[in-house]
Amino acid sequence: MESAVRSIRFVLLAALTFGCDGKRADVREWRPEDHDHTTNPGAEQVVGGPDAGPAPELARHGLDEVTVVAWQQNCTRCHGRIGRGDGPQGAMFRATDLSNPEWQAAMSDEQMALAIKNGRGAMPPFPLPDSTIQGLVRLIRLLRAEPEGEPGAAPSGAPGSSAAPAPSAAPSPASSVAPASSTAPASSAR
Repeated sequence: MESAVRSIRFVLLAALTFGCDGKRADVREWRPEDHDHTTNPGAEQVVGGPDAGPAPELARHGLDEVTVVAWQQNCTRCHGRIGRGDGPQGAMFRATDLSNPEWQAAMSDEQMALAIKNGRGAMPPFPLPDSTIQGLVRLIRLLRAEPEGEPGAAPSGAPGSSAAPAPSAAPSPASSVAPASSTAPASSAR
């Protein structure tokens, strides 16, 4: 039995030592002209599709893939996938229910952008580009749940309120962070 184990170890060691030494046929050496691929793609380079812009379903709402990825990587662990404050760490930090219509009405776009950029309460600051922060503000506005009995109702500063509502508009106990006193919508000329 021990000799069989030694044989297997020897074969594995030999395979790892000699088997991983060859070059892959589908990988070539990098060349300086590879940096020129966006304006002058070569035959060996991948070329984007005809739209080469944001996905149409995102562009329709003023969003792009960068915004969605920023949301997934930075926000969902506390605010959850649809912003209800029910992410894996949401209860621990008492994350705000971003879909709550009352909270949405009380927060201006500028206040949201400042909270994302500088942090607020237990929420850390996120050093993201201004365009991504503005995209996150648009995405948060799209999360707004419709108040019961008021389909299609939206505050005047809530763009994109025609998006599909979240399952319920009832505020959760996790929405304990009080909004700042200013409720005037800010212009988004950044």
